[in-house]
Amino acid sequence: MSPIHAAREYVLEAVQKPALASALPDSIKFKIRSAGIWVSRFRRVGDLFVYLKRFNGSTQDGLSEEMRALGLQTFEDIVDPFERRFADWVGDRFRASDFVIGETYSSHDILIFAGIYDTRTEGMLVIESGGQPTAVVIKATMSGGKYNNAWLEEGQRLKYYLKSITRNGVVQFGKHFKPNAAVLNVPGLPVLAFVRQAEGDPFVYAGAFSNQQMHEEPDGAKWFELALTGSDDLIADAVYVRRELQDRVAQASTRPRQERLARLANAPKKPKIIRTVSTAFVRNPDVVAEVLFRAEGHCEGCKKPAPFVSKATGDPFLEVHHITPLAQGGDDTVGNAWALCPNCHREKHFGQR
Repeated sequence: MSPIHAAREYVLEAVQKPALASALPDSIKFKIRSAGIWVSRFRRVGDLFVYLKRFNGSTQDGLSEEMRALGLQTFEDIVDPFERRFADWVGDRFRASDFVIGETYSSHDILIFAGIYDTRTEGMLVIESGGQPTAVVIKATMSGGKYNNAWLEEGQRLKYYLKSITRNGVVQFGKHFKPNAAVLNVPGLPVLAFVRQAEGDPFVYAGAFSNQQMHEEPDGAKWFELALTGSDDLIADAVYVRRELQDRVAQASTRPRQERLARLANAPKKPKIIRTVSTAFVRNPDVVAEVLFRAEGHCEGCKKPAPFVSKATGDPFLEVHHITPLAQGGDDTVGNAWALCPNCHREKHFGQR
């Protein structure tokens, strides 16, 4: 059984089946069935894990309390055991570079990638990292849809209408609407285009586009002129990029040197640029300050004095390292942190244990 099949089965057996066989009201069972539809659609364990983490009792209209009153587990109850059980796969998420031009994708596939779990969501979705847009996803219906989206040049240049709302019978194409503003205000922002001919057809991935200019028609309608970029591999997870480089370096190191030198002779001198998405923790500054105070300028790994003085602060330079990483559920506490010199810090992350 593949990891994602095992993960879906785990959720089904731990939460859904017991709940649907219980004395819960039909209204709650309806919600559980609806969630089950989403669970069945996930292709990657990491995406399912993100979905489970979004549940918490404060936003579920008492659902969790009613389930627990009957001795049932909820989605939020299984987040930690799910992470432990599928630890090797919880970081495996669908990336923009995984979409294949010309392949078909369902609305569920697109929404799961965007982290939005509502099929009523309209055609423009903003992907963010750290509160900043890193891409926009569009779902373009070419005929029979709300607007007359069209190919200006088949597969290369796309006419796509801005997000709009209708107020008092008047359609407004507000440039300040979040997805419109993202495309207009972030130069070169990737626009991942999924296109279908008519309502009911599957979406076909057309590639990553960028906005060339915005056009306004006499009736006030506005549309983007989108051009296919040189590569559809524009967005990747930052951690994935680092790990992939490490793997490729290790592979290159095992090959004959003459092969490597031959590749170097023909290699481009400028590196390819891609847009990366990263996840960061908002750490407690008091933890950092207290750990550095405790260290008194000495590395808590090798016990030697800090190797140099920080240009920014004038203090001995040490880095605060979490013993159990935050990404693995570690606490952001003084007890779970060391002050380390750069060498010891790198050893903790990359050295052999």
